[in-house]
Amino acid sequence: MPATVPSERHCGTPFPPSARFRLRAASGPRRPPLYCRAVIRVGGEVDAFCNRCGLVLAHTIHAVVGGRPVKVECNTCHSVHRNRGAAGATGGARPARASREKAAAVPFDALLAARNPSTARRYSPRETFAVDEVVDHPTFGRGFVSAVRDAGKVEITFRSDVKVLVHGRA
Repeated sequence: MPATVPSERHCGTPFPPSARFRLRAASGPRRPPLYCRAVIRVGGEVDAFCNRCGLVLAHTIHAVVGGRPVKVECNTCHSVHRNRGAAGATGGARPARASREKAAAVPFDALLAARNPSTARRYSPRETFAVDEVVDHPTFGRGFVSAVRDAGKVEITFRSDVKVLVHGRA
């Protein structure tokens, strides 16, 4: 059942006398009349959430991209920030991020077995190691050489971590 709406203020302007008593349709919300719709342009005003004030307040538009305000200045505290719109207003659904395929996790035992652990050498800073050699360390346990850095350092992958150790010291 439609109800009458007495004169009310909308967008800061009163309805014209001809629209003083309108019938509100039972289905769906009414759209504001054309003379009340805000024009989005630099220097215009919009209601937006202010980070500093923590409220939805009037803001002056500083930059517009694609017909939407992107940079605004709070008329209360004068902080300049990105437009976050009014509270409760949603910017629409965000596009889904493209999911990255994760590399398959290979167990450490499989990596170690591919390098012939029977030829493991005890770690010593005086020894020189090459890539893919298996090493027995007194503290970190068994690992393999994954990279040789510079002349005096070697990167060894252990079960718990990757360590950079010295090698080839006399």
